[in-house]
Amino acid sequence: MSKKFKHVLISLALASVVTVSAAASACTIKTKHPRAKITIEFNDETYDIEYTLYRNMYPKTVQHFIELADEGFYDNMIIHNYSSTDWYTGGYSYSDSSETLSYSGAYDSNSMREYLETYCKEEAYYSLAGKLSPSVYKQLRYDGDKEIVSNEDVLPTLIGEFKNNDHNIEKGALTADYGTLKMYYYDKGADNHQKVAIVNSFDQILEHDYRYNCATSIFAIQTSESSSINENNYCVFARLRNDKARNTLNSLADAVTDYISDNYSNTSRNFTTSITTQVDNLDSFAGEGGQAMDATFSVTAKPIIVKSVKITKY
Repeated sequence: MSKKFKHVLISLALASVVTVSAAASACTIKTKHPRAKITIEFNDETYDIEYTLYRNMYPKTVQHFIELADEGFYDNMIIHNYSSTDWYTGGYSYSDSSETLSYSGAYDSNSMREYLETYCKEEAYYSLAGKLSPSVYKQLRYDGDKEIVSNEDVLPTLIGEFKNNDHNIEKGALTADYGTLKMYYYDKGADNHQKVAIVNSFDQILEHDYRYNCATSIFAIQTSESSSINENNYCVFARLRNDKARNTLNSLADAVTDYISDNYSNTSRNFTTSITTQVDNLDSFAGEGGQAMDATFSVTAKPIIVKSVKITKY
């Protein structure tokens, strides 16, 4: 890649960053380790879990997470995919019994599928494209001399800051363990080798597979010491802040375990129902020619509700 090419493209990318949300841009002092508080409700009990974010290692991911939190995007969501090792959230809102279609009244496969379709946050996420710091571009436009004249279709999706996407940290890289937060990508289907332009953490402009740069708002909370997730393909960007945070997560996990024991004969598979629903309705790279894809989630019988995600230190 020529120096001239890099200079022009970097200029375009940096110009786009001006469109970040007012809440994020107002924070002129950015620390290496911002903090966040995730408030989760289960069975009428509330748990405040504090996190340390690692901007010094995963700047694009942390900024993305902060901007979504500042927009209130993560408030009042459900754990939509539950396993004994990871809880996934960031994709579906919670609706209580005052609504016509509520979580409490939807717990059979067909009704819960309708519930997920109704309260999916994909459209809300894509509407924030102009407010999130860009790192992935669908395409670039050139003139006849191959000079870049503009970028087109800045995507809201997030660059993957992990080893398989050439994001290497020489010392101290985070590993997934109990309580860590993980931003991840998943297979987009037949066209997942399509190329996009990315601006990485070192302001380098590269061409990469979209599949490695399609993380959105969804993240996982690891609830065991180990996980089946391949760390080379996922960004571990936050850890529990201290022992108090660990104890709070322990209390929440114990409450879920006790609920399963009391109501489902200690059998977690009876606590969840497998629901297949369409995802990526607005993602032009997904499936065959931009078609929506099916995804299967293990949805809990009792809602685990992410009441809020608040940034407490920038």
